[in-house]
Amino acid sequence: MPECIRPSIPTVECIFDPMEKQSPVYVSASRRTDIPRFFCNDFFDAWEKGDITYDGGYGRTYTVSLKPNDVLGYIFWSKDFSPFLGHPLLPALLDKNNAIFHYTINDCPALEPHVAPLQARIEALFRLCELVGPERVSWRFDPICKYRTKSNTVATNARAFFDIVPHVKKAGVTRCYFSFMTMYAKLRKRDIIFEDFSPQERTGIAGDLLASATGAGMTLYNCCNPDILKLVPGILQAHCVDDGLLRETDRFGVRSAHPALPLRPTRDGCGCFASRDIGSYLQRCGHRCSYCYASPG
Repeated sequence: MPECIRPSIPTVECIFDPMEKQSPVYVSASRRTDIPRFFCNDFFDAWEKGDITYDGGYGRTYTVSLKPNDVLGYIFWSKDFSPFLGHPLLPALLDKNNAIFHYTINDCPALEPHVAPLQARIEALFRLCELVGPERVSWRFDPICKYRTKSNTVATNARAFFDIVPHVKKAGVTRCYFSFMTMYAKLRKRDIIFEDFSPQERTGIAGDLLASATGAGMTLYNCCNPDILKLVPGILQAHCVDDGLLRETDRFGVRSAHPALPLRPTRDGCGCFASRDIGSYLQRCGHRCSYCYASPG
């Protein structure tokens, strides 16, 4: 079992109240970096201590309580849960708090040269589903990209979806999230030349994904591409932090004492409900994927 990597993290001066009064929250770990793969030792050190301080950007840091009574549950995000599953404190966390898992499984070495081999990540998916139940695991095929190869031909990473579907079905996962890449300006500065999909291409790919997912007993959700919901009926609006799912998977009854979560979208087309993201952009993800929105490149 690979160990978590512990890169050096720059120190940022805390200019905010280091422990603001906190109502119980859902904690995301994290959209900003891959905490389960590269920073799980740091996370579990903080969890054992009872709080975590993270850089929120713009020279500000925040401290959030991780004491069980202050956390409604965790939303973990990763491309490779192998190190996380091997951490000795994970069973203790699951005994005290709710947790759901977003597992991004793509297969495109040209764009993801530092991601573990697909078979290793599939094996981790099965271990994760056996540990927490497949109803608490969602598959992300994200993002779908169109790009120029070194030989200047046009390619996409969409085809891998159909090869991965049978494995995800066998693991028992029934929720799949996908998105087409958003062409942020910084992506045009990468070594890979990315291109936009035409509306006809987006419609064709999304329709094929829907047919495959439906055939495998999965519900297909789209994240941050509002046009897709109109172009391909049957694909649902994604709520990656989903108040309904969090209630359904609550093992401790903590939601009965708390109202519905407010919507807190993070960008255009996002349908997420409120959570507290404890990741930092200073924690550089070792995957270094060419399409990454968080990495400056």
